[in-house]
Amino acid sequence: MLLSLELIRKFPTDTRSSHELVIDAQPEVISLELTPQLVVNCSITDSHVPGLDTINSLSLSRYNETKKEFDVLLSLDTHTLSLQQLVQFRHAQISFGNLYVTLTLRNPTQSDAKVYRCNVSGDDSLWKNITRVFKKEIKYETNLTVLLEEIRRLREEKDRDQLSCQKEKLNDSKLHFVGNSKVVKELFDPLTLTCSIQDLMNDRNETSTVQSIYILHEANGIIATISKDQPVVTTNQDVNLLAVIGKLHDDSSKNSYLQVTWSNPKFSESGKYFCGAHANNAQGRNEHWNEMLTITVERLQFDDIVKVMYDIQRQVDEDKKRLQTFHENLTNNFIILNTNLQSIENVRRDVRTNQESINGIKDELLSNKQNIVNNKKDINTAKESINVIKEELLSNKQNIVNNKRDIDTMEESINVIRHELLSNKQNIVNNKKDIHTTQESIIGILEELLRNQQNIVNNKKDINTTQDSIREIQEELLRNQQNIENAKEELKSKQDSMKSIQDELLSNLHNMNISSIWKVLSNFSTAVMDMKDDIDKGKTEIKQNKSSITKLHPRSCRDVNSTDDRVVVTLASGLKVMCDTKTDGGGWIIFQRRINGSVDFYRGWQEYRDGFGDYNIGEFYLGNENIYMLTSTGQYDLRIDLKYKNNSFFAQYSSFKILSEKEKYKLNIGVYSGNAGDSFSRHNNSFFTTFDRDNDENSSNCAVVYTGAWWYKRGCHHSNLNGKWGSSDHGKGVNWHVVSNFDSSVSFTEIKIREI
Repeated sequence: MLLSLELIRKFPTDTRSSHELVIDAQPEVISLELTPQLVVNCSITDSHVPGLDTINSLSLSRYNETKKEFDVLLSLDTHTLSLQQLVQFRHAQISFGNLYVTLTLRNPTQSDAKVYRCNVSGDDSLWKNITRVFKKEIKYETNLTVLLEEIRRLREEKDRDQLSCQKEKLNDSKLHFVGNSKVVKELFDPLTLTCSIQDLMNDRNETSTVQSIYILHEANGIIATISKDQPVVTTNQDVNLLAVIGKLHDDSSKNSYLQVTWSNPKFSESGKYFCGAHANNAQGRNEHWNEMLTITVERLQFDDIVKVMYDIQRQVDEDKKRLQTFHENLTNNFIILNTNLQSIENVRRDVRTNQESINGIKDELLSNKQNIVNNKKDINTAKESINVIKEELLSNKQNIVNNKRDIDTMEESINVIRHELLSNKQNIVNNKKDIHTTQESIIGILEELLRNQQNIVNNKKDINTTQDSIREIQEELLRNQQNIENAKEELKSKQDSMKSIQDELLSNLHNMNISSIWKVLSNFSTAVMDMKDDIDKGKTEIKQNKSSITKLHPRSCRDVNSTDDRVVVTLASGLKVMCDTKTDGGGWIIFQRRINGSVDFYRGWQEYRDGFGDYNIGEFYLGNENIYMLTSTGQYDLRIDLKYKNNSFFAQYSSFKILSEKEKYKLNIGVYSGNAGDSFSRHNNSFFTTFDRDNDENSSNCAVVYTGAWWYKRGCHHSNLNGKWGSSDHGKGVNWHVVSNFDSSVSFTEIKIREI
């Protein structure tokens, strides 16, 4: 039975592309009883996949029609070369190595006829996770169809064997896969397979570079492989080879090759062998070639043993003739060689001994021949029993097939009902999620309305209190002004008195005695002291007036006391700010705040320079120019408060300031403390960048790539608190790497400064 056309349309089985990820399967069509094993190989042939800087894992999966998804069978960690088997098989063999995994299933059934997927996962140059996949479909056919195909295949192989010489001459492939013989005797004849690449120069005299060569057995998996990254030939440890040699040449005049040799091949070495090669041409495109070779390892038969024995006998007869010739020569030269007669007698004894040994071997051969004849009779008897068992199995098999059809029909009905139930269940879950999300949104809006209502009430109270304070200060100013006027008149009167005393003293100085002079000077000194007291009193009143004005317009948030956590005030400088009056003792000026994403933070240079947002909404940016004016007139600490998955985090830095617009608002921060992790120090000494003003050291504009505005650095960022609200795209959200990583966003941010 073939897999459904719908499954084929869903999962195309391309196994070749410009990438170096390859999935091979042998055979591609299986059948019960006639297919001894299924081999699926997933590999990366040149240790590199275009677009991936690092390769993290290689996995082999199989499609599950019930779940409508792929189940991972094997997963290889390429860094530690550790293999994880996620599905257990009754009869299977698994092999793996540097960037390849091979699964061999013994006696595969119809349930093994699936779509298999090879998956490689890694990171690109921007730390983004990339996945490449390729698939291979295994089909299932009934015994009759496969039997006909097998007969047709055997005929084709016979034709190929008869015309192998002509085909080898006419073969245009650059890959050549040959053996010393296609049929060898088990444990007797040596077997050598050679895979080579020839003539890699095209019509434009451009040469391709060979990246890797491998030899694969349909049952035993990878036999040997050689690649640029691993020039030493590697072999499958389960295969007992006499020798493995190979060489990859960059010079087009020399052939790259891989050769394996078995000294005593076993019957299990029979089957199809596949040779594959990968190369890169001058334009950087990938080229891939495959060739197949069928090798038959025959078991030794009685005729073979007789032939061997005949060869031995023939060699013995030849030796005997040579000895007889030698003996005749000795006889003819007896007179000449009389002195060496003893030596000749010794040689004769050796010849007789050899003849006796040969006769013993003949007797053993005759005995063995009789044993072989007896074994043949036993084998024939066993064959007859097997044929009877086969007929019974075929009858049982037909009954099983009929039962399977009934079961398949019932399973299809059950699957339809199951899919409908799963669909209804998923719809209910989705509806519950939507209702829960809507409830959370309503609760958030209600909480925000309550906070706004409370802020309005508090603002009204503060306005009334401020108005009363202004009236009191105005009345106090009027009283102080009147007092100052009175003090001026008194000072003028006292100045006039002092001038009169001075004139009187000068005019009567020559008529006055010493006691009179002292009296006048004493009155003058008293008047001076009174004037000094009046001046000091006026200064005190002026200071009191200044203190009252300071209470009305605080110099910084340190001078603000309020029962509310957040309050909006106008500083003495005229700048309107939001103060945090509670966190860590209060006194913080908030210059960035995001709570629900209602304000768009993807803005240009001018808006980030002047500031934007709404204090009533609760989302705003104070403006880089205002931050520069504040931090350039004093020393400030920096604190960043975050919320992520209902947990609170903070990061604090011992100093903070930014430079002027001329210096691109360059960032300077001090030593980190807190529980959020340090994702901001790497941005120190960086310039501020927006989508219309690229000041970062990266090759591209980080503000455009990551939809934000920030002090970006080379490689862009470890924090992006002005990024896209709620985004889960890599690096584009409101990220604080230690807390949220790059694939999710925090749900609350406040960036604030406090004067030291």
